[in-house]
Amino acid sequence: MKKLIATCTLSLLILTNTSYAKEQQISSVERMFAVMGMDKQMTGGFEAMLPVIEQMASQLQLDDAAKEELKNIYRDWFKYDFDQQAILTKLVAVYSESFTDKEINELIAFYETPTGQKFLAKSPQLMQIGAQLGMQEGQLKQALLLERLQPFLAKHQGK
Repeated sequence: MKKLIATCTLSLLILTNTSYAKEQQISSVERMFAVMGMDKQMTGGFEAMLPVIEQMASQLQLDDAAKEELKNIYRDWFKYDFDQQAILTKLVAVYSESFTDKEINELIAFYETPTGQKFLAKSPQLMQIGAQLGMQEGQLKQALLLERLQPFLAKHQGK
């Protein structure tokens, strides 16, 4: 009986410590997100996608006022309809599974440095430039993609 109680007690302690460690890691991730300004990073990521909306506006042959109106529709959609808190909660879980508590603390230490802060400040602009470069390259190579797609489309159109 004493052995059973000792085993149960040990199991409970292990589970409690594991649970506590996981909570500590989650709160470390939340702290890292605060240091990173993750909400601003999410908005910056969205803003980096605006060139796609620019391309859509060009295809629709919109004037500047209509183009801005279209961008504002997308901005409002992101601001009011996206459940950013739900995304952040899921990201906390993903980061907790992907990094150890030690690694999270090392990332926090980096993001708290001037270089880390500069990286965070420049990230949205760099993402936008990257998205534009990718879009430009995609437009330049669109004919090659269509060449590759034609056999596939011909094979599957009748199905």
